[in-house]
Amino acid sequence: MDIHCPRCGLPAEAAGHEDGRAFFACSRCQRVFSAPLASFIPHAGPAGALATRVLVVDDADAMVHLLRMWLEDEGCEVFTAVSGRDALDLAATYYPDVVFVDLVMPPPDGFRVCHELKTRLAPEIILMTGVSNPDSRRRAAELGVVALLEKPFTREAAMAAYGTAVERCRRDPLSRLRAHFGGVPRLPRGVAIE
Repeated sequence: MDIHCPRCGLPAEAAGHEDGRAFFACSRCQRVFSAPLASFIPHAGPAGALATRVLVVDDADAMVHLLRMWLEDEGCEVFTAVSGRDALDLAATYYPDVVFVDLVMPPPDGFRVCHELKTRLAPEIILMTGVSNPDSRRRAAELGVVALLEKPFTREAAMAAYGTAVERCRRDPLSRLRAHFGGVPRLPRGVAIE
């Protein structure tokens, strides 16, 4: 399995493990980062298929908890973050298939997180906002997101957007490789395999 630095995208070297976490080092950034060892084990979802990895990003604990509950009911493996920086670091570690991200949160904001994720990891993204704004809809469309959900939204609306995102993932040729090889994360775009 190739692990890449969440900041620069270069291959990282294994730096050891302790207390159920694997540590990796980047020679360019001089940064050490970690991931739970359990994240490297493929998790089976319904009917033996690999569980969809979903990242939920919102600075409101209640929203994070609610989405986690709904998604886990669907058999998803859910990771959560409360800021844009945390979201980018978690995404670089866990390579989510689908990301729910709030537009207004601690930096970087949802649009910046969306742009960074689309540039490096290419997950399917569902944006969430509590502010109705035509400019937000235009920017969301330009970024090619699955949906822009306006809060408060229903479980049905969230799961419909999630279903569309999963269908897009299934059309992605890399998702077939992930299913074949197990929970091997996708390589960031532009990173060559040596």
